[in-house]
Amino acid sequence: MKTAFLFPGQGSQTLGMGSDLYLSYSRYRDAFDGCEAGAKLELKAACFRGEGMDESSVIQAAIYTHSLATLRVLQAEGAKADVLAGLSLGEYTALAAAGVLDDAQGAALVKQRGAIMDGAVPPGTGGMLSVVGLTLEQVEGAIQPFSNVFIANHLSETQVTLGGLLGELSEAKAALEAAGARMATMLAMKGPSHCPLLDQAAERFFAVLSKEQFGAPTASVFSNALGTPYPKDADYPALLKAQMNTRVRWHDCVEGMLTSGVTRFVEIGPGGVLSKMLKRRVSRDIQLFSVQDEASLEAFLRAIREEQV
Repeated sequence: MKTAFLFPGQGSQTLGMGSDLYLSYSRYRDAFDGCEAGAKLELKAACFRGEGMDESSVIQAAIYTHSLATLRVLQAEGAKADVLAGLSLGEYTALAAAGVLDDAQGAALVKQRGAIMDGAVPPGTGGMLSVVGLTLEQVEGAIQPFSNVFIANHLSETQVTLGGLLGELSEAKAALEAAGARMATMLAMKGPSHCPLLDQAAERFFAVLSKEQFGAPTASVFSNALGTPYPKDADYPALLKAQMNTRVRWHDCVEGMLTSGVTRFVEIGPGGVLSKMLKRRVSRDIQLFSVQDEASLEAFLRAIREEQV
């Protein structure tokens, strides 16, 4: 059975995430504390009590840390993946899972990434809009008149997220509803992401990335910017820069994983958002797991142990 581990992005955070795992698993504690030291943030307060979770620097470091620490528990119990992928922020968790980044390095990077993204446009001027029920082509047609509205995430056949300036996003929302969108909802984000409004921010972050060392991957990792796996000679700074100011091709990543023969998807991290999207896409022959707390982690481990009997 070919297995993919998936990691969620910003917006998936939940209050108290990881608190039960921190108490129950020494491997979780070790990984969590290492990431917390790397980020130089009070991540226990953030994850367990929600403190500081209105800043993207804290949110991104918290989700990354919880997801990666959960993964380390699974790996210690023998769980393995053939393929790794993450949505937006989750791509950094996937890269750490593959050994391209070390745990603390990734935590420090996503903290900086979040801070740079929050400063990309003046406060209160930008945002994101979720659109459900139209194809990518239909959405592109509806937003064509707006110069500051962009496709940010292509999530599935009929779900996209837009990034843009708030005034034009409001007008685009009305246009999309008139075009037949089943749902068009503003997201609770401080600003836009994955669009040209972040061009200057992407340049700033590229300067950070260019100073980093990247290891050789131990498994295939899908790139959001490419919609395909990272090539063997990947230019990680360039592709992670592109991830910040161009659309996330998550739909292409999922289709690529399915085409490659993945028959089990395991989402590792809070929220279960990626699993819910996959449930609408895949057949009953595909196994789906969402591992985000002690109960779901133990359920997944039981499932793989039963296969080995």
